Amino acid sequence: MHDARRVANFLLDRARQRGMEVTSLTLLKVLYFAHGWHLAQYGRPLVAQPFEAWKFGPVNRVVYDQLKGIGKNPIRQRLKTFDVSTCGYVDAPTDFDAETSRFLNNMFDHYARFDAFTLVDLTHEPGSPWDAIWKAAEERAVPGMEIPDKLIAEWFREESQRMKKMQ
Repeated sequence: MHDARRVANFLLDRARQRGMEVTSLTLLKVLYFAHGWHLAQYGRPLVAQPFEAWKFGPVNRVVYDQLKGIGKNPIRQRLKTFDVSTCGYVDAPTDFDAETSRFLNNMFDHYARFDAFTLVDLTHEPGSPWDAIWKAAEERAVPGMEIPDKLIAEWFREESQRMKKMQ
């Protein structure tokens, strides 16, 4: 499991390699899809921090909090983490093993080709984890609107099965 800011910086690096600009909305959705597919493929979370159901889909708050001031503009900054050895904030490192790097590159390359609101629509599919939490909140309190990893994993495993049947 990795800090979401590390994964976000890796995805931003991939965007730069591809000559693309990415908004926070796109980054948050690509991060969510990477997390979901990682749960389905490897049976363990990609990121340590939870996703929450917000109006425009799943959001990882620690990433959002560092990007909320940029609005709809392309991201030009690095996300920071606290380094205990220096007692200061540093760019979140992006050193991943080869398998994780390949996985993240593939996730970015696939999902970043869609515009941000297409990604929002994909997260809002009926029965999706976002949809389940959003609907539950209409009937009862859902603390933090947190989307449980178990719910995300089930959805992406089912998606994988649906895709295999279509081939």
